[in-house]
Amino acid sequence: MFTKIIEFLNNIIKNNLSDDINYKIQKKLVDSGIFIKTEELITIVLLIMLILFILSLFMCFLFKLHILTSLITFSVPILLIFYINYRNEKRLDEIEQELPDYLRQLSSLIKIGLGLESAFNELSKTINNTLNDEIKRALLETSFGRPFDESLMEVAYKNNSDNLKHSFQLIIYGWESGGNLSQVLDSMANDLSDSLMLKKERKASVMMSVMFLVISSVIATPFALGMIRLYTNFISISGRTNPLHDVIPISSIGYVIIQSILVCSLIGIVMYSDSKKGIKYTIIILPLSLIVYYFSQIIMSTIMGV
Repeated sequence: MFTKIIEFLNNIIKNNLSDDINYKIQKKLVDSGIFIKTEELITIVLLIMLILFILSLFMCFLFKLHILTSLITFSVPILLIFYINYRNEKRLDEIEQELPDYLRQLSSLIKIGLGLESAFNELSKTINNTLNDEIKRALLETSFGRPFDESLMEVAYKNNSDNLKHSFQLIIYGWESGGNLSQVLDSMANDLSDSLMLKKERKASVMMSVMFLVISSVIATPFALGMIRLYTNFISISGRTNPLHDVIPISSIGYVIIQSILVCSLIGIVMYSDSKKGIKYTIIILPLSLIVYYFSQIIMSTIMGV
C-alpha cells in the first residue's frame, strides 16, 4: 500500500515537473553525489514534511505551544537545499585542493616529451580523484569531436571555480603559443599551493569567532529568552498582574529571528568578507535557534513543575 502511494506521488510530480527544471535539479543531485531521481526525492521530502507536521501539531497541543511552531517542519526542504549546496561546495573545495598536485604531475609528463592532450589522457588513467573525474568527462567530449580547449574550459565554468578558470586559461594560452608549458604549470602549482595555505590559515584563525557567534545565536540567546518567557508565564499563573505577558512571546521570537539573520551576516563578513554569502546559513541557524527556544521552555517547565 505504502509503495503504491509513493509510486502514485512520483508519477504526479514527474508529469507536472518541466523537463528543464527536472534536468537542473537532477544535475545538482548528481554533482553533489546524491544518486536519486528528482521525483523520488521530492516525494520523500513531502512525506517527511507531512509526518513532522502532524507530530508538531501533536506537540503543540500536548505542551501548549503556539500553533505557528508547527511551521518549523517547512524548513525540511530548506535544510535539504543547504545540504546539497554544502556537498557541492565540499566537492569544489576538493577539486581546488587537488589542482596543484595535478598540475605538477601534468608538468612532469610534458617534460618527458608528451603533448598536452596525451599528458591529460595519461593522467586520467592513473589518478583517481574528483578533479580527474571532471577531466575524464572533458576528454570524453573531445573524443566526440568537441574542441579540447572548449571541453577544458567547460570544466571550470561548470564548477564555478576561479582557480580552475585561471589555470586552464593559462594552460590553453601556453599550449597555443608554444611557450614553456611545463614551467608555467610548475609556477601555477606553487602559487595555488601558497594561496590555498593562506586560505586555510585564515579560515582557522576566524573559526573561534564563528563558533562564538553560532553558540550565542543557537544556544545562549534562545535559552535566555525561553527562560524569560517561562518566568513571565509563572508570574501570570501565580495571579500577579504582568503587563508584558502578551508582549514577551512575540518580541522574544522576533529577537531570535533578527539575531539569527544578523549573526549569519557577521559570519559571512568574517569568513568571506561578504555579508551576503553568510545569509545562506540562516536556513540552518534560525530553525535550530527556534528549537532551542521552545524546547528549553518545555524541559525547564517540566523540571520546575510550572
